[in-house]
Amino acid sequence: MSSKTKTEREASYRRAETALWDSIGLVPTEQRIPFPGMDGTVRVQEVGEGPATLFIHGGPNSGSTWVPILPYLSAVKAILIDRPGTGLSDNLPIGEIADLERFGDHLVASVLDGLGIERADIVASSLGGYLALRSAVATPDRIGKMVQMACPAGAPGMLTPAFMRALSLKPVRRILGLLPYNQRVSDSILRQIGHGKTLDRGGFPQAFNDWYVALMVDTDTNYNEGELIGSGATLRGFVPEFTLVPTLPKVEAHTLFLWGADDGFGREDVARATVAAMPNAQLEMIEDAGHLPWLDFPEPIGQKTAAFLAG
Repeated sequence: MSSKTKTEREASYRRAETALWDSIGLVPTEQRIPFPGMDGTVRVQEVGEGPATLFIHGGPNSGSTWVPILPYLSAVKAILIDRPGTGLSDNLPIGEIADLERFGDHLVASVLDGLGIERADIVASSLGGYLALRSAVATPDRIGKMVQMACPAGAPGMLTPAFMRALSLKPVRRILGLLPYNQRVSDSILRQIGHGKTLDRGGFPQAFNDWYVALMVDTDTNYNEGELIGSGATLRGFVPEFTLVPTLPKVEAHTLFLWGADDGFGREDVARATVAAMPNAQLEMIEDAGHLPWLDFPEPIGQKTAAFLAG
C-alpha cells in the first residue's frame, strides 16, 4: 500500500503524465464534466482542432494511453476521457453485467452532453470498444464513424488472458492489491495480450512505461478495474451474459477494425467473425501487433485511423 497522501499520489501521477505528453510535444487542456449516476465527475483531456473524436480506452487503463497515436491525428479534436473509476475520474461502481450494459448504452451521449457536443467520431479499444458499440446501437445519431482497435470485449469467441481470469477470485484481488506494481508486472501483462515482439525490440518509450506504472501505483485505477473485471470474469473466462453477439448486427456506424494479429483476446478467426456480424464494418489485420496495436506501431496506425475518419 502507498504511504503517500491522496494529494501526493495525484501530484506524482500528474508528473508522469505530463512527461508522457511532453514526449510528443503536445499540451492538452483539461476539464471535468458531470456524469449521470455519479456523485463525482469524469476527467476529460482535449488536444487539436477539427472534427470531434472521442477516444474510449479499455482496462485497466486511462485516457492518456492514446497519447502515442496523437501526433498522427492532427486534423481532429481528440477528446480523451478517463472512464469512471480510472485515471483522475471519480468512480462509478458497476456490480453486474446489466449495470455495464446500461453504462455502455449511454456512455457516449453522456460524455458528449457534458461537453456540449452533438456528434463525434469514435476511436475505441477493448472494454471501450464494447461500450462504444453499445452506444452506437442505443444512440446512433450521436456517433459518426468508428475505429475499433483490435478485439472489443465481448466479441464472439473472445479469449480471456490468465491475469483477468485470476481477478475473478476476491482473495487474489486482495493479494494483488498488496503487492508492489512495477515494470516487470506491466511487461508480463503486455506479453499476455500480444505485445511480446514490441517488448523484445524495446519499442515502448520510457515515458509511456513510467506513466503506466504511475497510473497503477498513484491512482485507484488498478483496484477499481480489478473489481470491475472480477464482477464479470470466472476461472474459465467471462460470464456468457457478457457478449456483443446480439449487438453487432445492429451497429450501423461505418467501422474500421485495426486488429493486431497477435491479440491475446482473439486472433484472426475472432476478428473475422466479429466483422462479419456487422453490416458496415471492414477489417485490416496488423502483423506483429497485439491488443493495443497503436502502441506497437503508432505512426502507421495513426495514419490509417486519420485516413478512415477523413474519408
